Amino acid sequence: MAWKETMMMVVMAVVLGAVAFLSMDLADDSPKAGLSGPLLDRETFPIPEFNRIELTRGDEHWLFAREGDEWWQLEPFRAPIEGRNLMAVAERAVDLQVVDRFVPNDDLSLESLNLDSPEAMMTFGWDGGSRGFRFGRRGVAGRGYLQLDDDPVVLVINQSLHSSVLDSDPTTWREPLLFPGFDIEGRRIRRVVGDQELVLERSGRKWTFESPMKTRTDEEAMGTYVVELARANAMGVMLDQPESLSAFGLDDPLALVEIVEKDGRSRKLMIGDRVGGRTQDRYAMIEGIPSVMRIEARILAAILEDPIRLVDPRATGISSSSVKSIIIRSPGQEIALERDLDRWLATSHDDVEVPADRVEALIELLTDIPGSEVAIMDEYPRNLEVGTITLVGYDQRPLDTVRVLRETPEDGLRWGLENGDGVIRIHPTLLNVPLVERDWGLRRQSP
Repeated sequence: MAWKETMMMVVMAVVLGAVAFLSMDLADDSPKAGLSGPLLDRETFPIPEFNRIELTRGDEHWLFAREGDEWWQLEPFRAPIEGRNLMAVAERAVDLQVVDRFVPNDDLSLESLNLDSPEAMMTFGWDGGSRGFRFGRRGVAGRGYLQLDDDPVVLVINQSLHSSVLDSDPTTWREPLLFPGFDIEGRRIRRVVGDQELVLERSGRKWTFESPMKTRTDEEAMGTYVVELARANAMGVMLDQPESLSAFGLDDPLALVEIVEKDGRSRKLMIGDRVGGRTQDRYAMIEGIPSVMRIEARILAAILEDPIRLVDPRATGISSSSVKSIIIRSPGQEIALERDLDRWLATSHDDVEVPADRVEALIELLTDIPGSEVAIMDEYPRNLEVGTITLVGYDQRPLDTVRVLRETPEDGLRWGLENGDGVIRIHPTLLNVPLVERDWGLRRQSP
């Protein structure tokens, strides 16, 4: 009995050894080369150090490069890139796990996996290194085939990386902002619509109109306008490198908007025809970038803001605290008022004290109260002028002179204030502008 058990054990050992031997042979003939694990690690794939990325997909080729802190598309033409959109592809690669890996054979050849002529190739480069991806076909259960660099091993991974590279439109990686880098410290805004030109320039901390008139801007409205320009973005790219611009109305644009940033760089936006249908969206293109974009109507309205809304509605830009004296002139009369501590004296009328609250109300009207309307004049209506008010500083020099206008009874008797800039700030009829002696309780001076 013992002898039979011993023989049985020997036979089983031989059988198991043979199975093991055959298994080794089968393993050698199998395409298996490893198991699952992370696709990459950040030490050998240093995303923050990337400065060059290439993508080839069929007959199309793109080259991206980092210049300082900015990413640019260099091929097929130069265009700004939103770096985080481009880096999202790299981040997805780092997060992937390898499901399986094998060495190709006759059953699973590079040709059958579309890796002999990859569906796409993408290379990430940095100083001193690079990493290349060869994308093959996608298989069942959401898997895809991939090779890294010159490694003959085929990796089986989740299709999410394939989708990012094969299905995405590289135009969506571009900078969506129309005026990236522009802010309140920009230098210049020029806008041409038809034959009308608007030019705004920053002088010190403030923006001023240079055309069609020279005047002040409303600081709050101007700040909002700059923010709108800085946030303005395109809906997307409709066509790269069009054969003709006339089909989009961009050969003779409806409008041109040019901005100059604080570092002197300029950027011009050309606005063309309506896209069509019921929408008011329009075609647009950045000068120097052969890419037709689409701009929403609401973005366009913000870019082409009514210039009147940007004009300072106050009669003067002088600060009330800088006024030492006032000279009021009307036909046949001149009144000079001067601050004396907390009093105001009519120095033109034997230093008679006048109501301080009335003087302060006049100064407030000129320096703080906005007009209910603003009108840009082609020609100054001198026939409506009823007086002038000159504000004088503590150095006895004139700070500004405001011309006072009054409509005829037929037109409504509204008041207008203008300080030589060709812009009338209109105030309601009920306003009282004290221009003559009786308004101040003064007696007419003897000639």
